[in-house]
Order: sequence, then C-alpha cells, then structure tokens
Amino acid sequence: MKKRVKWTSLIAIMLLAVVVFSGCSKKTGDTSSGESASAASEETKEEKKGLFDASFSAETTISYSAGNDSSWAYGNQRKEFPDGEPCYVRISSTMITDKKGGVDKEITVTYRFTGTEKCSVEISDGQAQKVDTNDANVTEYSMTLNAAKAKKAKESIVIFRYSPAGASQIALEVIYDDQVDAKYDTRNTIYFTKSTKPNNEAH
Repeated sequence: MKKRVKWTSLIAIMLLAVVVFSGCSKKTGDTSSGESASAASEETKEEKKGLFDASFSAETTISYSAGNDSSWAYGNQRKEFPDGEPCYVRISSTMITDKKGGVDKEITVTYRFTGTEKCSVEISDGQAQKVDTNDANVTEYSMTLNAAKAKKAKESIVIFRYSPAGASQIALEVIYDDQVDAKYDTRNTIYFTKSTKPNNEAH
C-alpha cells in the first residue's frame, strides 16, 4: 500500500514538472513573438517617418517687356521682340512649404539662359549671382530663396536684360534644387525677329 502511494506521488510530481516546463516554454515563445511584433512596429514607424518631413513647392511667373513698352508693362504672352533692341525678363518665384519644419528653409534657384553667344544677359534687379559655366552659349545665375507657409509666402523677383546681337532666340530655364520636385522647374523661350522699317523713298 505504501509503495502504491509512493508511486502515485512520484507520477504526480512528474506530471506537475511537465506542466510547469510547458508553461515556461510557452511564456518564452510569447516573449519572442512580442519582440518580433515590436520590431515590425518600429520598421513601420521608420517607413512612415517620411510623411512627417516638410515638402516644398514653387510658384513661378515669367514675363517680358521691351524697353519701349508703355509704363514698362510686363506680359507673359509676348514671344517675339526686335533683334536690334534690348528687352527684359521678369522672374517671380514663391517658395511654399507644407509644414512648420520647412519654414525659412533655404532653396537655391538657378536661372539658366541658353543662346548667349549672340545675346548677352545681365542682371538688372535682384540678388542673383553669376555662375561660371565655361560655355559661351550658356549663362547662369543663382539665388537663395526662403520657404514659408502658403499664407505668409512672398514672391522673390529678379529682372534680367537681354541684348541680342544676331540671335534668333534665347531660352530661359528656372531650376530649383533637389528639395523641390522637378515638376516645378520652368522653361520659356522668346524669339528675335528682324525689324522692318518703312521705305520712305518709294512714292
């Protein structure tokens, strides 16, 4: 009888040990799963982090004026100018950011003129600085702009003078640095035509 009780007690202890061991194993496995879930959550946060970064957009307006225009009026529809007279291009840029973290962020804008072998380009108004291109047919200027939220954003204006000397056309590109999507860059071309004078000698 005592032996039977002894064996029964031994079996009970073994069963208890098995149950306890299984519980520990499950707990360890749950911890591992918890750590994996936590790591996955951190990766998701890293992927979504970009959503909170500031982005930038640009509003650009390009207009032209001839030296003999009344009141120096600028227009963005005119495309042809006399080849023997200077004309002016007015470029307005407004830098906008969508988040507070982007306010006052410096954006570099480049003004690239192609066709300057027969048409000189010089700055008339603004703070743009000339850049050495080592290409006689390409002239570049650059300027730093500061971004602001849409309601407080102000336009930055620069004016250049074209002095054609036999050029048939000149192309202007307004290029913002890599912080601004390339879709906001602008290209614009004007043409120089031969001026015609009335023949007063013919009757």
